[in-house]
Amino acid sequence: MNRAEGLYTIPLQLLKESMFDAEWKVDKAFVEDQKMEGVYDADIVAKVHFVKQNDFHTLSLQINGTVSVACDRCLDIFPLPITMTQDYIVKVGDENDELSESDDVILIAPDEAELVLTAEIYEMIMLAMPMRKVHADEKDCNSDVISYMNQSKKNKEEKTDPRWDSLKNMFKN
Repeated sequence: MNRAEGLYTIPLQLLKESMFDAEWKVDKAFVEDQKMEGVYDADIVAKVHFVKQNDFHTLSLQINGTVSVACDRCLDIFPLPITMTQDYIVKVGDENDELSESDDVILIAPDEAELVLTAEIYEMIMLAMPMRKVHADEKDCNSDVISYMNQSKKNKEEKTDPRWDSLKNMFKN
């Protein structure tokens, strides 16, 4: 059983035509349950604003906080701040609906009792992280790793094959 079962859920049948606001904590339990690759911990607040209407519903989901990831430069774990807001239209329909392919439309069955937003929160966290995750300042990186990388770079530059030395000046005319 998922530890997050029941969390991140909007009770649709309990709501009449009205609004639903909630604030959920996303933490290490969520990271473990969702098997988020490359994420070690999370300290995120997910805010949801849901407006239920007759023909369609609107949903605004916002995440704000930090995720613990490995630095791509030094491999130390560090807290990476993330924030993202996404607006959705929640429509009652079936999978064959023409809007089912849209990223900002969530289709639900007419008899659906609740709307679970676990997948949307997971997706937002993963999309909010940059491709390259590094400390904001290189001084925060592990100094041993940085000095090793610099030394390795120097050694690589110093070692050249003398057979190629004559070609280095080929385009300097």
